[in-house]
Amino acid sequence: MYATVYKLFRAKRNRHLKRLTWIAHDIWNYFLGGQRTRYALGLPYMSYNEMSRQFTILRKAHPEVFAHWRELDSWAARQILKRLDNGYQRFFDGIAKRPPKFRSWRKPYSFTMSPSGYGFYGDRVRIQKKHYRFNLSRPILGTIKTVTIKEDSLGDFYMSVVTDHTVSEATPKTGQAAGFDFGMKTLFTCSDGTCYESPEFYKTSMADLSVAQRNHSRKTKGSNNRERSRLKVARVHRKIKRQRDDHQWKLAKRFVHKYDALYFETLTFEGMKRLWGRKVSDIAPHAFHQKLKHQAPKHDKQVHYIDRFEATTKTCSKCGQPQMLMDLSVRKWRCNSCKTNHHRDVNAAINILQVGETSTFGLEGVRLAIASNPRRLQPKSETHNPHQKSRDSHSQESPLL
Repeated sequence: MYATVYKLFRAKRNRHLKRLTWIAHDIWNYFLGGQRTRYALGLPYMSYNEMSRQFTILRKAHPEVFAHWRELDSWAARQILKRLDNGYQRFFDGIAKRPPKFRSWRKPYSFTMSPSGYGFYGDRVRIQKKHYRFNLSRPILGTIKTVTIKEDSLGDFYMSVVTDHTVSEATPKTGQAAGFDFGMKTLFTCSDGTCYESPEFYKTSMADLSVAQRNHSRKTKGSNNRERSRLKVARVHRKIKRQRDDHQWKLAKRFVHKYDALYFETLTFEGMKRLWGRKVSDIAPHAFHQKLKHQAPKHDKQVHYIDRFEATTKTCSKCGQPQMLMDLSVRKWRCNSCKTNHHRDVNAAINILQVGETSTFGLEGVRLAIASNPRRLQPKSETHNPHQKSRDSHSQESPLL
C-alpha cells in the first residue's frame, strides 16, 4: 500500500466537509455512550457486527432523529464503528491502557470513504456529490483503495489517498552495522563516535508560543478575537510538529542509507516522560523509532533492539569489566581493569552494538562501526541542518534498484 496526502483548497463549500466530520463525531460518541451504558448495566460488549446492525435499524426506524446520519456514506459510517471496535479490542488485549474516549467537537476528526463515495477528475475530487479542488503536488499512482478526509486544528482539510502502488527504494549495501545510545543532551550517540544533536524545536519556539498563548488568554471567551488568537497558537504548534517530522524523516533515511543494521536499546519512554517531562516530548523518540521502522524494510535494512536490562553504560566495552558506582553526572571515566578511557555515551553505544551483534544471526560479513580510543573522549557532533539531503554525503549516488 502507498499513501499520499494532498491539501484541499480553502473554499466556502468546505463547510460541507465540516458537517461530515461533525456527523462522524456524532456516530462515534453515540455508540461509545451505548457501550458504556451496557457496561454500567452489566451487559456484554456489543461487537462490530452488532453495532453495524443497530446502526441500520436506527437509520430506518427513526428517520426523524437520525436523518443526518444519511448524509454520510454508509461505508464511511461503518468504518467509524470499526475504529471504535478496534479501540476496544486493543484495550481488551492489553495493548491500550484505557478504552476509547469521547471525541471533543473542537478537535478534528476524519472519515474514510470507499470508491463509491469519491471520484477524481484531474485536480478535482468528488466527495459526497460535491466537487472540491486540491493541490495535486504529486501524481496518484496505482489503483485507489480508500480516501480519508481529515481536518486539522486550523480548519484546513487534507486528503489521504491509499493505493496499491509499491515503491522500490532498495539502496546498495554498505556492509556496516552501528549501535546507538539515546540521551537527553544528545539525541543519539553512534558507536563510531558521532553524536547527533536534537534541534529541540519546541524549546526554540517557546518565545513565539508564549506570546501567542498570553494573547489568547487575554481575549474574551466566545469572541472572534479569541478564535483568531487560538488559530495563531495552533499555527505555532503546527510549525513545530512539521519541523520535528521533517527532521526525523531525514535522520531516519540517513541512518538506513549509511548502515545495514542498526541496534538500539529498549527504553520506556513513558517512564522517561515522568522524569524529564516536556524535554522527552520535544525530542519525541518514539515517533522517530516508528519512522525508522517504516523506512528500514523499504531500503532492505534491519533494525534490532536489545534488552533494557543490559548494563551498557557501566560496562567497559574493551574488557567487559563493570563499574560499580557511576551517576548521570559522570560523562568520562577510566576502567579500573584495563585502564581504558571511555566516553559514557560512546561506550554505551559500542556495548549496544556488541550485544546486538552477538544475539543476531544472518549478519555475516558486516563491519562493526566502532570508534577508536582517542575519539571516545571527544565524540564528533553533528548538528541539525534543515537544508541537508537525507542521503549521507559519504554514500555515492546510485539509481534505485
